Amino acid sequence: MTGRKFTEFHKLVREKGWTLVEIGERWGVSKRQMSRVAGSSSQRDIDAATGLPYKTKTLEKEV
Repeated sequence: MTGRKFTEFHKLVREKGWTLVEIGERWGVSKRQMSRVAGSSSQRDIDAATGLPYKTKTLEKEV
């Protein structure tokens, strides 16, 4: 076990095919800040992640 704690935010974005780095680039947020966002798993951030589209090959080219 790696000791990582996966929050609801982590689970949601992984399910949609995103990494924290990719979301940070999309949202204009640093990698460090994305780590904080994912760790806090506030309702606001979960709502924002819920609005992310599922990644597809086409979408990956746009990001």
